[in-house]
Amino acid sequence: MIEEMRGLSLKIIEQLQHRGVDYGDVRVENVDLESIAFRKQRLDEAELQANQGIGIRVLVNGCWGFASCSGFETGLIEKTVDRAVDVARSGSCAVGGMVKLSSEKPETGHYDGPCVKNPFEIPRTEKMDLLSSTADIIHSSPLISMSWSYLWFERRKRVFGNTEGTLVSSDLTFTQPILIAYAVHNDDMQSRSLQDGARIAGWEWIEQVDMIAWAEKAREEAIMKVKAPEGPSGVMDLVLDGLHLSLTMHESVGHPTESDRVLGWEANMAGRTFLEISDQEHLKYGSDKVNFIADNTLPYGVASWGWDDDGVPGQKWYTVKNGIFQEFGSVRETALLVDRQHSRGRCRAMDFACFPINRQPNFYLEPGTEQVTPDDLISEVEKGVYIEGRGSFSIDQRRVNFQFGGDLFWEIRNGKKVQPLKKVIYRSKTRDFWGSCDGISDKRFFRTMGLLTCGKGEPVQSARMTHGASVSRFRNIEVGRGAE
Repeated sequence: MIEEMRGLSLKIIEQLQHRGVDYGDVRVENVDLESIAFRKQRLDEAELQANQGIGIRVLVNGCWGFASCSGFETGLIEKTVDRAVDVARSGSCAVGGMVKLSSEKPETGHYDGPCVKNPFEIPRTEKMDLLSSTADIIHSSPLISMSWSYLWFERRKRVFGNTEGTLVSSDLTFTQPILIAYAVHNDDMQSRSLQDGARIAGWEWIEQVDMIAWAEKAREEAIMKVKAPEGPSGVMDLVLDGLHLSLTMHESVGHPTESDRVLGWEANMAGRTFLEISDQEHLKYGSDKVNFIADNTLPYGVASWGWDDDGVPGQKWYTVKNGIFQEFGSVRETALLVDRQHSRGRCRAMDFACFPINRQPNFYLEPGTEQVTPDDLISEVEKGVYIEGRGSFSIDQRRVNFQFGGDLFWEIRNGKKVQPLKKVIYRSKTRDFWGSCDGISDKRFFRTMGLLTCGKGEPVQSARMTHGASVSRFRNIEVGRGAE
């Protein structure tokens, strides 16, 4: 299949060259999807889908043109090539164009994402039996009113080629398990969920997560949470696990450092950014302990595709180093505009039918270099809250003021976790929050969450990236209550 797709890409590139475009690229994709879901103890969904398609993008006189088609039928492809070229020429005549791409060397090669056990070869009966067992375990208590047990798999074969000589391909398998348990007690309902998210991996990720054990954990902790007292209010310290911080960093670091936001091109989904182009390499973003690493070479990271949709290879770099903001994440179209000579390889589309845009990479808070445990961090907190997992969130139009919840909470008093809590939220400002970080546990406690549904753009596209952190401590944060 990959070789057939590569041959098809070469034919389309030849057609684009014959039409005299300044630049052109093609994305050819073949995608298989499987999803199975149990609602409570009954099968709610079982789907298999297969999609094929082609996206063609061209530059004429500095103006983009884009068109796509479903399937690989020859006559339809030729019409799609013509449509993309016509759109670019019409745009350049009407408004002129200013697109300038960074110079990148041509790439060739193939990338296979890590997959030990192909999930599409696992019998569906085995998958349904697993979900049925997890649902039975969750509902073994009368306090559980609702649950979701879910498996999702995707195999994406893709080829990218352009008129500059790049021709690359990848074969990626994405796997995600989901479990959510809802407990009801005294007119209140609380939930607990499995949140490790998706990975580029196969069925081995399902085995590693151990959904049977997690079903028991989700049931018991949902019940514990719904019976817990509401959280305190006031200024106090927070100790936050890596799954929780995955969402906090996504909203307060990932989106503000996207180059299209600082250029004013993107203001959807909570606006632009407080950063300026001149802030690179000198603005204090966090404490000296804060190091954010962007890493599209992370093997299991769901943004590690080998090459992005500009044909630029995956890279690893610092977004924030020793608390100092380093650079915006760029694509070929934005790199020169944010004072960089080359793209950081962050151009991705939701699928072949979408125009690729600037997206977040995999990125994470670097673990501490000294041996520090979560208990060590907690032991130095007189009054605070320990938070596990993601919950509600809100952030303003410039990514400055935010509010976050969580999935599980513990009160910390005099250096110890003393009781579970519920309905806890905290508020802060981006630079104040990361500036208050004074402790990060070491790599033994590093956890990641693979996100599949980051919304951005108009029309909206969803994208994928993996975030993570070790358990970290933040001082003097405003904590309140929320109706989660």
